[in-house]
Amino acid sequence: MKMIAHSPEHAVELLDRAFNEGDIETVLGFYEEAAVVVTEPGKLARGTQELRSFFDRVMRSGSSAKQLKTHVIEADGVALFLSRWTLHIGNESSNADDRTFIATTVFRKQSDGGWKALIDNSLGPLVLGSDPPGL
Repeated sequence: MKMIAHSPEHAVELLDRAFNEGDIETVLGFYEEAAVVVTEPGKLARGTQELRSFFDRVMRSGSSAKQLKTHVIEADGVALFLSRWTLHIGNESSNADDRTFIATTVFRKQSDGGWKALIDNSLGPLVLGSDPPGL
């Protein structure tokens, strides 16, 4: 059953739930076909097949995601979703493997009224790399 997100916040809520449950088809359903996801600084996954491969690898590790704080800026059917979120790596209940990130994601309103991600930079400013000495 196809889920329709009625706002970018709703899309992330549904996407995180599907991710945490290991439901890759639902996760992929919240991305446009031409979507781009930052997988690590300097590396991108483009399109459904590359996204499937990336999410399959991450989801098999038993990772889970939780939004800590979010904010949306929307204009004319395009939204910038900003969030502070935590990735728990592995199946253990310990918080030792938790990593917190600042994400920037661009959503676009679809013809059916739902929202899907077009550009997903879950690493936020980490894509900039480290600053050169003296900056």
